[in-house]
Amino acid sequence: MRFLRNNSDFKERKKKMKKGITLLFVFILIASLFTGCAKKEEPAPEPEAEAEINDQLADIQKAGKLVVGIEGTYPPFNFVDDNGNYAGYDIDVATAVAEYIGVDVEFVMAEWDALLVGIDSKRWDTVIADVTATDERREKYDFSDPYLYTGRQVVVKKGNAVNMHTLDDINGKKVATNTTNSWASKLEELGATIVPIDNTDQCAQAVINGSADFCMFNNIVMGEYLANHPEAELEVAFVIDTDVNEVSIPCRKGEERLLNAYNEALAQLRESGKLAELSVKWFYDDLTNNPLAKN
Repeated sequence: MRFLRNNSDFKERKKKMKKGITLLFVFILIASLFTGCAKKEEPAPEPEAEAEINDQLADIQKAGKLVVGIEGTYPPFNFVDDNGNYAGYDIDVATAVAEYIGVDVEFVMAEWDALLVGIDSKRWDTVIADVTATDERREKYDFSDPYLYTGRQVVVKKGNAVNMHTLDDINGKKVATNTTNSWASKLEELGATIVPIDNTDQCAQAVINGSADFCMFNNIVMGEYLANHPEAELEVAFVIDTDVNEVSIPCRKGEERLLNAYNEALAQLRESGKLAELSVKWFYDDLTNNPLAKN
């Protein structure tokens, strides 16, 4: 009887072991199913954040200021007033453009010949200082739409002893100008020899003392200079009425967002009448439209 009982116990234990193994297998199977489901239900990885815009406009907005190169000695465009503050047409335009972009404006003074170079070296963001958008300059910089148009005048010492009346008379004459003047290369093509100067006063004095035969002042600068120096022995020999200076804002090539911001700011100033208002304020006339444009 004991043998039978033990045998029965053995069978019972064997049955329980099989049942336990079966339950373990089922548990493992269920666990693997849950694990599989969990993997399937994992959220998809979030898309990578869009690359941060890296261009000059973004840099300007991040810095919170538009750095503008000027001469600071070129009234009524840009100069230092009696209170030591920057003043002039270009100062007001630059301030309004910076306000449109949503930043402050900071002015840095330098000689004219160094101004455009300062854009290349990133010493400042742009130059707003009666800059003419010539074909030669367009090869190196992008330019905004013009915001001012000025006339070109050939200025000589009173009496016009050098006998200048047309562009043909430039041949063989000496002209006081800076080497980066928008007309410098044209003057050399017409046969003139350049006497290099740095600013308006040097230009006028070179003509007055005879070291140069003539200089080229636009109508605005000529009027301003004579108003401040009524004794100056200068006169306009003739006006070049076939060409005008298209004053624009330059920037480095490829900075499309910044260029668009300049154009949008100038368009808003033009549409609001502010651009013309500033022109009248400083030049006593609205010079914001091209006089040579066909109606």
